[in-house]
Amino acid sequence: MTYSIIARDPVEGHLGVATQSQAFAVGSSVSWALPGVGAIATQSMGEPMYGELGLHGLSAGLTAHEALAALRTVDPHPERRQVAMVDAAGRVAAYTGSACVEAAGHVLGEECAALGNLVHSPAVWETMLTTYQSASGWLPGRLIDALEAAEDAGGDLRGRRSAAVLVVRAQRSGRPWHDQVIDLRVDDHPEPVVELRRLVVHTWRYQRTVEAFELALDGAGERAVQALPDHDPDPGRDPDLALWRAVVLAAAGHDAEAAELGRGLERQAPAFVEAARRFVPAGLIDASLMRRVLPGG
Repeated sequence: MTYSIIARDPVEGHLGVATQSQAFAVGSSVSWALPGVGAIATQSMGEPMYGELGLHGLSAGLTAHEALAALRTVDPHPERRQVAMVDAAGRVAAYTGSACVEAAGHVLGEECAALGNLVHSPAVWETMLTTYQSASGWLPGRLIDALEAAEDAGGDLRGRRSAAVLVVRAQRSGRPWHDQVIDLRVDDHPEPVVELRRLVVHTWRYQRTVEAFELALDGAGERAVQALPDHDPDPGRDPDLALWRAVVLAAAGHDAEAAELGRGLERQAPAFVEAARRFVPAGLIDASLMRRVLPGG
Protein backbone atom coordinates (compact mmCIF):
# COMPACT_ATOMS: atom_id res chain seq x y z
CA MET A 1 0.00 0.00 0.00
CA THR A 2 3.11 2.13 0.31
CA TYR A 3 6.72 2.32 -0.77
CA SER A 4 9.54 3.92 1.22
CA ILE A 5 13.28 4.35 1.47
CA ILE A 6 15.43 4.90 4.55
CA ALA A 7 19.07 5.95 4.55
CA ARG A 8 22.04 7.32 6.43
CA ASP A 9 24.21 9.76 4.50
CA PRO A 10 27.72 8.27 4.60
CA VAL A 11 29.41 11.69 4.49
CA GLU A 12 27.33 13.92 6.77
CA GLY A 13 25.71 11.15 8.77
CA HIS A 14 22.22 12.61 8.35
CA LEU A 15 19.35 10.12 8.68
CA GLY A 16 16.28 10.15 6.48
CA VAL A 17 13.11 8.44 5.30
CA ALA A 18 10.92 9.19 2.28
CA THR A 19 7.62 7.58 1.40
CA GLN A 20 4.70 7.66 -1.07
CA SER A 21 1.29 6.03 -1.09
CA GLN A 22 -2.22 6.16 -2.48
CA ALA A 23 -3.31 6.49 1.16
CA PHE A 24 -4.09 9.90 2.65
CA ALA A 25 -1.31 11.60 4.69
CA VAL A 26 1.22 8.78 4.51
CA GLY A 27 3.85 10.86 6.31
CA SER A 28 1.76 10.98 9.48
CA SER A 29 2.20 7.26 10.12
CA VAL A 30 5.13 5.83 8.14
CA SER A 31 8.04 8.20 8.80
CA TRP A 32 10.02 8.33 12.07
CA ALA A 33 13.46 9.78 12.82
CA LEU A 34 15.52 11.26 15.64
CA PRO A 35 18.83 13.13 15.23
CA GLY A 36 21.81 11.03 16.21
CA VAL A 37 19.56 7.98 16.69
CA GLY A 38 18.03 6.59 13.51
CA ALA A 39 15.27 6.57 10.92
CA ILE A 40 12.37 4.15 10.59
CA ALA A 41 9.62 3.36 8.08
CA THR A 42 6.66 1.32 9.35
CA GLN A 43 3.98 0.43 6.80
CA SER A 44 1.62 -2.18 5.31
CA MET A 45 -0.83 -2.43 8.23
CA GLY A 46 1.51 -0.04 9.98
CA GLU A 47 2.05 -0.21 13.71
CA PRO A 48 3.32 3.05 15.31
CA MET A 49 5.01 1.01 18.03
CA TYR A 50 7.81 0.23 15.58
CA GLY A 51 8.45 3.94 15.15
CA GLU A 52 8.05 5.21 18.70
CA LEU A 53 9.57 2.27 20.58
CA GLY A 54 12.02 1.56 17.79
CA LEU A 55 13.60 4.98 18.27
CA HIS A 56 13.63 4.45 22.04
CA GLY A 57 15.47 1.17 21.51
CA LEU A 58 18.01 2.74 19.20
CA SER A 59 18.49 5.59 21.70
CA ALA A 60 19.21 2.98 24.38
CA GLY A 61 22.01 1.49 22.30
CA LEU A 62 20.30 -1.32 20.40
CA THR A 63 21.33 -1.84 16.79
CA ALA A 64 18.71 -1.59 14.06
CA HIS A 65 18.58 -5.39 13.85
CA GLU A 66 18.21 -5.79 17.62
CA ALA A 67 15.49 -3.15 17.91
CA LEU A 68 13.46 -4.62 15.05
CA ALA A 69 13.80 -8.16 16.35
CA ALA A 70 12.75 -7.13 19.85
CA LEU A 71 9.62 -5.36 18.66
CA ARG A 72 8.54 -8.25 16.48
CA THR A 73 8.48 -10.50 19.53
CA VAL A 74 5.87 -8.31 21.27
CA ASP A 75 3.76 -7.59 18.18
CA PRO A 76 0.62 -9.77 18.14
CA HIS A 77 0.51 -9.61 14.33
CA PRO A 78 4.04 -9.23 12.93
CA GLU A 79 2.95 -10.95 9.72
CA ARG A 80 0.99 -7.78 8.83
CA ARG A 81 3.94 -5.41 9.17
CA GLN A 82 6.61 -4.08 6.90
CA VAL A 83 9.38 -2.19 8.67
CA ALA A 84 12.86 -0.86 7.93
CA MET A 85 15.32 0.78 10.32
CA VAL A 86 18.71 2.45 10.01
CA ASP A 87 20.67 3.39 13.10
CA ALA A 88 23.20 6.18 13.64
CA ALA A 89 26.06 3.86 12.71
CA GLY A 90 24.45 3.06 9.36
CA ARG A 91 23.38 -0.48 10.28
CA VAL A 92 20.19 -1.46 8.49
CA ALA A 93 17.45 -3.99 9.20
CA ALA A 94 14.18 -4.66 7.37
CA TYR A 95 11.26 -7.07 7.56
CA THR A 96 8.31 -7.91 5.29
CA GLY A 97 5.58 -9.99 6.93
CA SER A 98 3.92 -12.90 5.18
CA ALA A 99 0.51 -11.15 5.21
CA CYS A 100 1.72 -8.06 3.34
CA VAL A 101 -0.13 -7.71 0.03
CA GLU A 102 1.85 -8.52 -3.10
CA ALA A 103 3.94 -7.27 -4.65
CA ALA A 104 5.66 -6.85 -1.29
CA GLY A 105 9.31 -7.00 -0.37
CA HIS A 106 12.43 -5.09 0.52
CA VAL A 107 16.10 -4.84 -0.35
CA LEU A 108 19.05 -3.75 1.77
CA GLY A 109 21.93 -1.60 0.60
CA GLU A 110 24.93 0.08 2.15
CA GLU A 111 23.42 2.22 4.93
CA CYS A 112 20.04 2.22 3.18
CA ALA A 113 17.00 0.07 2.46
CA ALA A 114 13.95 0.23 0.20
CA LEU A 115 10.61 -1.48 0.78
CA GLY A 116 7.16 -1.64 -0.74
CA ASN A 117 3.84 -3.45 -0.55
CA LEU A 118 0.86 -3.54 -2.91
CA VAL A 119 3.15 -2.05 -5.53
CA HIS A 120 3.35 -2.78 -9.23
CA SER A 121 6.30 -5.20 -9.03
CA PRO A 122 9.59 -5.85 -7.21
CA ALA A 123 11.15 -3.34 -9.59
CA VAL A 124 9.65 -0.60 -7.39
CA TRP A 125 11.83 -1.26 -4.35
CA GLU A 126 14.79 -2.48 -6.41
CA THR A 127 14.80 0.69 -8.53
CA MET A 128 14.47 2.89 -5.46
CA LEU A 129 17.63 1.42 -3.99
CA THR A 130 19.76 1.52 -7.14
CA THR A 131 18.64 5.08 -7.91
CA TYR A 132 19.45 6.31 -4.41
CA GLN A 133 22.84 4.61 -4.41
CA SER A 134 23.82 6.16 -7.74
CA ALA A 135 22.58 9.66 -6.85
CA SER A 136 24.65 12.45 -5.32
CA GLY A 137 24.07 15.71 -3.48
CA TRP A 138 21.81 16.72 -0.61
CA LEU A 139 20.21 13.72 1.13
CA PRO A 140 16.58 14.94 0.80
CA GLY A 141 17.10 15.37 -2.94
CA ARG A 142 18.52 11.86 -3.30
CA LEU A 143 15.57 10.41 -1.41
CA ILE A 144 13.18 12.20 -3.78
CA ASP A 145 15.18 10.80 -6.72
CA ALA A 146 14.41 7.35 -5.34
CA LEU A 147 10.68 8.07 -5.02
CA GLU A 148 10.55 9.37 -8.59
CA ALA A 149 12.26 6.21 -9.81
CA ALA A 150 9.73 4.10 -7.92
CA GLU A 151 6.90 5.97 -9.64
CA ASP A 152 8.51 5.35 -13.02
CA ALA A 153 8.69 1.64 -12.13
CA GLY A 154 4.94 1.50 -11.47
CA GLY A 155 4.63 2.74 -7.89
CA ASP A 156 1.62 1.95 -5.71
CA LEU A 157 -0.68 -0.36 -7.66
CA ARG A 158 -3.70 1.80 -6.72
CA GLY A 159 -2.17 5.11 -7.78
CA ARG A 160 -0.80 8.06 -5.82
CA ARG A 161 -2.07 10.53 -3.26
CA SER A 162 0.47 11.50 -0.59
CA ALA A 163 4.21 11.63 0.00
CA ALA A 164 6.64 12.77 2.68
CA VAL A 165 10.33 13.21 3.43
CA LEU A 166 11.95 13.53 6.87
CA VAL A 167 15.69 14.06 7.42
CA VAL A 168 17.47 14.73 10.72
CA ARG A 169 21.08 15.50 11.58
CA ALA A 170 23.79 13.05 12.54
CA GLN A 171 24.08 14.41 16.07
CA ARG A 172 21.93 16.31 18.51
CA SER A 173 23.01 19.89 19.02
CA GLY A 174 20.80 20.70 22.00
CA ARG A 175 18.77 22.93 19.64
CA PRO A 176 15.88 20.80 18.35
CA TRP A 177 14.86 23.42 15.80
CA HIS A 178 18.32 23.06 14.24
CA ASP A 179 18.52 19.26 14.29
CA GLN A 180 15.76 18.71 11.75
CA VAL A 181 17.12 19.15 8.24
CA ILE A 182 13.76 18.82 6.51
CA ASP A 183 10.25 17.64 7.35
CA LEU A 184 7.81 17.99 4.47
CA ARG A 185 4.50 16.31 3.71
CA VAL A 186 2.11 16.37 0.78
CA ASP A 187 -1.02 14.83 2.27
CA ASP A 188 -3.50 14.96 -0.63
CA HIS A 189 -2.37 15.76 -4.17
CA PRO A 190 -2.76 14.23 -7.65
CA GLU A 191 1.05 14.26 -8.13
CA PRO A 192 2.47 14.09 -4.61
CA VAL A 193 6.06 13.24 -5.52
CA VAL A 194 6.20 16.07 -8.06
CA GLU A 195 4.88 18.49 -5.44
CA LEU A 196 7.25 17.11 -2.81
CA ARG A 197 10.20 17.69 -5.15
CA ARG A 198 9.11 21.32 -5.58
CA LEU A 199 8.95 21.80 -1.82
CA VAL A 200 12.34 20.16 -1.27
CA VAL A 201 13.98 22.43 -3.84
CA HIS A 202 12.33 25.48 -2.30
CA THR A 203 13.41 24.42 1.20
CA TRP A 204 17.02 24.08 0.05
CA ARG A 205 16.93 27.59 -1.46
CA TYR A 206 15.20 28.98 1.63
CA GLN A 207 17.73 27.49 4.04
CA ARG A 208 20.69 28.69 1.98
CA THR A 209 19.25 32.20 1.69
CA VAL A 210 18.56 32.46 5.43
CA GLU A 211 22.11 31.28 6.15
CA ALA A 212 23.46 33.96 3.80
CA PHE A 213 21.21 36.64 5.35
CA GLU A 214 22.51 35.85 8.83
CA LEU A 215 26.11 36.02 7.58
CA ALA A 216 25.38 39.43 6.04
CA LEU A 217 23.91 40.71 9.32
CA ASP A 218 27.12 39.59 11.03
CA GLY A 219 29.23 41.60 8.57
CA ALA A 220 30.49 38.71 6.43
CA GLY A 221 29.26 40.12 3.10
CA GLU A 222 31.37 38.15 0.63
CA ARG A 223 30.87 34.88 2.51
CA ALA A 224 27.17 35.63 2.48
CA VAL A 225 27.13 36.06 -1.32
CA GLN A 226 28.98 32.79 -1.75
CA ALA A 227 26.37 31.04 0.42
CA LEU A 228 23.45 32.25 -1.73
CA PRO A 229 21.77 29.67 -3.99
CA ASP A 230 22.32 30.14 -7.71
CA HIS A 231 18.75 31.28 -8.24
CA ASP A 232 17.17 34.72 -8.47
CA PRO A 233 13.82 34.64 -6.64
CA ASP A 234 10.72 36.23 -8.13
CA PRO A 235 9.76 39.18 -5.84
CA GLY A 236 6.10 38.48 -6.52
CA ARG A 237 6.21 34.76 -5.76
CA ASP A 238 8.93 34.65 -3.08
CA PRO A 239 9.24 38.18 -1.67
CA ASP A 240 10.95 37.00 1.53
CA LEU A 241 13.75 35.34 -0.43
CA ALA A 242 14.03 38.37 -2.71
CA LEU A 243 14.35 40.73 0.27
CA TRP A 244 16.98 38.65 2.06
CA ARG A 245 18.94 38.21 -1.15
CA ALA A 246 18.85 41.95 -1.80
CA VAL A 247 20.24 42.66 1.69
CA VAL A 248 23.03 40.13 1.17
CA LEU A 249 23.97 41.64 -2.19
CA ALA A 250 23.97 45.19 -0.82
CA ALA A 251 26.09 44.15 2.17
CA ALA A 252 28.70 42.84 -0.27
CA GLY A 253 28.64 45.95 -2.44
CA HIS A 254 26.52 44.53 -5.28
CA ASP A 255 24.30 47.60 -5.21
CA ALA A 256 22.86 47.41 -8.72
CA GLU A 257 21.61 43.85 -8.25
CA ALA A 258 20.27 44.68 -4.78
CA ALA A 259 18.39 47.73 -6.09
CA GLU A 260 16.86 45.73 -8.94
CA LEU A 261 15.39 43.27 -6.44
CA GLY A 262 14.27 46.22 -4.31
CA ARG A 263 12.39 47.77 -7.22
CA GLY A 264 10.73 44.42 -7.88
CA LEU A 265 9.58 44.30 -4.27
CA GLU A 266 8.19 47.84 -4.48
CA ARG A 267 6.12 46.84 -7.52
CA GLN A 268 5.00 43.37 -6.49
CA ALA A 269 5.21 43.08 -2.69
CA PRO A 270 4.85 46.48 -1.01
CA ALA A 271 4.11 44.91 2.38
CA PHE A 272 7.62 43.44 2.36
CA VAL A 273 9.06 46.87 1.56
CA GLU A 274 7.38 48.23 4.69
CA ALA A 275 8.66 45.25 6.66
CA ALA A 276 12.19 45.87 5.39
CA ARG A 277 12.09 49.52 6.46
CA ARG A 278 11.14 48.43 9.98
CA PHE A 279 14.39 46.46 10.19
CA VAL A 280 16.30 49.74 10.48
CA PRO A 281 14.87 51.06 13.79
CA ALA A 282 15.07 47.51 15.15
CA GLY A 283 18.83 47.66 14.59
CA LEU A 284 18.96 44.65 12.26
CA ILE A 285 20.03 46.58 9.15
CA ASP A 286 21.96 49.81 8.79
CA ALA A 287 19.99 52.70 7.25
CA SER A 288 22.59 53.32 4.53
CA LEU A 289 22.47 49.67 3.49
CA MET A 290 18.67 49.79 3.34
CA ARG A 291 18.82 52.83 1.06
CA ARG A 292 20.90 50.75 -1.36
CA VAL A 293 18.27 48.01 -1.31
CA LEU A 294 15.32 50.44 -1.59
CA PRO A 295 16.65 53.50 -3.40
CA GLY A 296 13.23 55.15 -3.29
CA GLY A 297 13.41 55.76 0.44
